[in-house]
Amino acid sequence: MKYDVVCIGDAFEDVFVEPNLKPEFSRSFASKQSISFELGEKVPLNSVDYEIGGSACNAAVGFSRLGYNSTIVSLLGDDTPKERVIERLEKENVDYDHLNISKKIQTGFSVIFRFEGERTIFVYHGVKDYSSLKIKKGLRFKWIYVSPLGENTEDIERRVIAEVSTHNSMFAWNPGSLQIAKGASHFKHLLMATNVLFLNKEEAIKFINLPVRPSMEQIFFKLHSYGPKIIVITNGKEGAYVSHRNIILNKEADQRLKKVDATGAGDSFAVGFLGKIMELDFNTISEQELNEALKWGTANSASVIRQIGAQRGLLTKEEIES
Repeated sequence: MKYDVVCIGDAFEDVFVEPNLKPEFSRSFASKQSISFELGEKVPLNSVDYEIGGSACNAAVGFSRLGYNSTIVSLLGDDTPKERVIERLEKENVDYDHLNISKKIQTGFSVIFRFEGERTIFVYHGVKDYSSLKIKKGLRFKWIYVSPLGENTEDIERRVIAEVSTHNSMFAWNPGSLQIAKGASHFKHLLMATNVLFLNKEEAIKFINLPVRPSMEQIFFKLHSYGPKIIVITNGKEGAYVSHRNIILNKEADQRLKKVDATGAGDSFAVGFLGKIMELDFNTISEQELNEALKWGTANSASVIRQIGAQRGLLTKEEIES
């Protein structure tokens, strides 16, 4: 069986809590806000929501809603959260035959403190060593989407490069904080094989070690020198930028939207953008089609942040087009 897209990375159980606390002004933080409580204190909660998350799981569900035949490669523990992840994948028609199950680990888990559309996430990564995340032989796909990973990903990187070069598969990459910290030079081999690269502006600057305030053109020029064909950079209120063949486009974010929960905003944007690109002949993508992909990503992300969790607001193709 050949899948439209295989998503590689994490699948989590997410618990969203809204504490009954007021934010405090603080010069110590970039956001200028903090919430504090005394150790040993019982903090009342206004609400609790149970959801499924993890970047690869979010992407697999998102692609399935767009009508693509998706599967996920992830590593879960043999525990109750695993059952809830599988239940969600079944409900969303995502193939999970390529999940790795291990009695030696616990499934990833996060507790997300929500407050007025923003959040702080406490994350437990069940997978510490990603060399144990195996891609089964014989797995065939048109696209491979690799979401943020942890340490020891060399086997995954080699498999991706082999698939791209041998089977003409397409590769989209959303590097995580550990990959960003290692820098683009460390991943020259992988970047040369990358069809679509997703970063936010701060990540992009760190990834290529540019001065503190480079222009968007400088960022794109340096990133393209490593080989990615299409580069997408999100930048908060400025929205998203895309660069391809000397074309740079921008789609501003809608400031009128009321943000309920920002969790999964980046994943949903990447799914929407890539969902449109996957419809096209990659070698002849036009400026108009790139602009349409930006609109798809923005629409998907705007829907997700209006609901709690990373998956409830993911749109179908018909919903995005409308």
